[in-house]
Amino acid sequence: MLESRPEQLLPVGIASGKDSVIPEQQKRILDKVWSTVEKVMGEMRNLLLVQLQDPSRTVDEHEKTIEYVIPSYVLLDASSQ
Repeated sequence: MLESRPEQLLPVGIASGKDSVIPEQQKRILDKVWSTVEKVMGEMRNLLLVQLQDPSRTVDEHEKTIEYVIPSYVLLDASSQ
């Protein structure tokens, strides 16, 4: 996402000198936040897969799990384009 639309996340065109440190700091913060988001999303994906693979869960429970996944996927997919 950052590579495709960096101007939305980081200021572009800041003058050189003291102000040039600001984008570097923001990029480091963004990288840290982004890695945390990816970690949480991975954990959520694993949890959802475990729930969907659990044979003791009812069809209604599986449907509820899928209802959570589809809107989240659509939102994240749209955000990353």
